[in-house]
Amino acid sequence: MAINPTSPHGPSRKPDPAALESARAQEAQKAGAAQNRAAQAKDAEVRKDSVEVSADAKALSEQTEARASQSSLPPERLKQIGERLASGHYDRPEVIAQVARRLIQDPELHG
Repeated sequence: MAINPTSPHGPSRKPDPAALESARAQEAQKAGAAQNRAAQAKDAEVRKDSVEVSADAKALSEQTEARASQSSLPPERLKQIGERLASGHYDRPEVIAQVARRLIQDPELHG
């Protein structure tokens, strides 16, 4: 901030309003930049990502893995089914109808 020297008779010259406004803007800009740096440093200290998996989720994962290992289908067939799912093969109307017919006839679904 610029300070004009004074004499016993008052300021030696009139302050320039444009210069005063420019000085104020520069000070505000410096203060804002300092605040931004402080906020970023605080955010960097505080922000830490973490994930906590519940015991129920872990148990469910173990059950799912156990079921996958007990599958009656060989791994090659499971891979083929996964690829067909990804490609949209099972979204076709004729495939949906055929899968539905087979599900209706499956005795495990009615037991």
